[in-house]
Amino acid sequence: MATQSLLDEIQQLLDSELCESALQLAELECKPRLHDPRVPIPERLALLRTYSRCHSSLNQHSASLHAITEFVSGPTRAQLASEDLEQIVRDISDARWALGEHDLCLAQLRQIPRRHRTVRDVARMARCAALVHSSDARDLYEELLVRQPNATEAYEYVHARGAGAPFDGSTRHDVASITMARTMMRRLEYKAAASELQRLARRHRSNAHVVALHATCLFMLDDVRQSRILYERARALDAMLVHEMGAYSALLMQENDAHAVYALGSQLLRTDQTRPEGWVAMARFLAMTGQTQEALALVWKAQALAPLCAAAYCAEGGIQLLCECPEEAAKMFAKAHELEPTAQTYRGLISAHVQNGEHKFAYSYAKQLVELMPQNARALAAVGSVLAHSAESHAKAVRLLESALSVDPRCTDAVIALASLHVTNNRLSDAVSLLEKHLVDNETDDMYTRYADVLTLANELPKAAANYAVALEMNPSNERAKAGHERVDRLMHPSTESDDGEQGQELEPSDMSDDDML
Repeated sequence: MATQSLLDEIQQLLDSELCESALQLAELECKPRLHDPRVPIPERLALLRTYSRCHSSLNQHSASLHAITEFVSGPTRAQLASEDLEQIVRDISDARWALGEHDLCLAQLRQIPRRHRTVRDVARMARCAALVHSSDARDLYEELLVRQPNATEAYEYVHARGAGAPFDGSTRHDVASITMARTMMRRLEYKAAASELQRLARRHRSNAHVVALHATCLFMLDDVRQSRILYERARALDAMLVHEMGAYSALLMQENDAHAVYALGSQLLRTDQTRPEGWVAMARFLAMTGQTQEALALVWKAQALAPLCAAAYCAEGGIQLLCECPEEAAKMFAKAHELEPTAQTYRGLISAHVQNGEHKFAYSYAKQLVELMPQNARALAAVGSVLAHSAESHAKAVRLLESALSVDPRCTDAVIALASLHVTNNRLSDAVSLLEKHLVDNETDDMYTRYADVLTLANELPKAAANYAVALEMNPSNERAKAGHERVDRLMHPSTESDDGEQGQELEPSDMSDDDML
């Protein structure tokens, strides 16, 4: 078989994911020709790369490395041009990288003269140097920035070590701005990050990625209205945008807008089914409609597509909470938190540990959150909500929740937790007044249901029935509202002795507990 025909045949097998068949053919046809002096050097190099690629496709990187080093160690080496040797060095470094031998990978790439190094070579060297804590890691990243000004990873490394960026110019400055904003977001410094992104957006009004990143900052700061406007603006600027859409689907779910979550997920999947964001959005839609097992299947698919996608693990954490599996939820939120700490992962961890009865762990995370975001109403509410589970801490919890409401009178988390405390302490009129006031700015089926629950406890049954009806009109699948409406109806119209006996029953204060969070 002619060399080119053989290479085409093997490539077709690799493209068809028939990797074992490709390797078998390469073993039979490529390997014998590698050391045949009658085969021209260019053909033998092409055969070597194809043979090596077959091994790599099956993650047999050691075998790939052995084939390359055996080829270059023989008499063939003297016949190779300098550019051929440099390419072989790169092939060996790729195998070393895949094997996790970062020090050897770095040593291999150092053999390439500086003037012949590509941007990819410098980027690989810089990563290896950073991983093995080499003293010239910063120098390599600075060299990478000179060659590729938009290398955000390089700027992050240099900036994190207190060194100024070794460049000038508007494009490079914009990369620095995005890098700084992302660094601030990882520290939960969302206000500073939002200000930085707002300045950047003035220079790049049509940049959808910058607008979406700004929207995520505002979402984490609980400015849901403005955040949603910016997300929609970003999507209008770029209909193919997928970045930050995991956070947007979380916002829409928080708003209980199932139709919008479905529309977003459908569009994202039409755009790119290999990205996790669309599957995450559809999983959240299924969870909102009670199809939790189907939702888990989709979110697992998202994780398989992108094992480092924090949004996929965060979404699973929320779904596991809906399935009343707080231990699994805590694991998923912890994984998301490890990948990308956000206010959302903190709240998820707090909610999971509370649901699992691990109030000590919940308080630890709540305390960390309020230290990072001291003026944030939801952070203050998180601490108050955890303390509310201990009778000895009720007074302190009330103070924190009232502080949260003084920062943001519309903070739903604080309202729910404080109303729950009022119910626990038998201050039903205070709970009714608080929820009634909050309903003006937060007309959701969940809030109407909670309001109706308290009205039931206060024995205002007709008013409770009317509010359950409003909740069901807004969301016919609200099971809690259905059960509450039926119970009030039985209390108002007892038809049997057993129904009469129900009049003495009351809702448990735990019914007023915090929402599970996705």
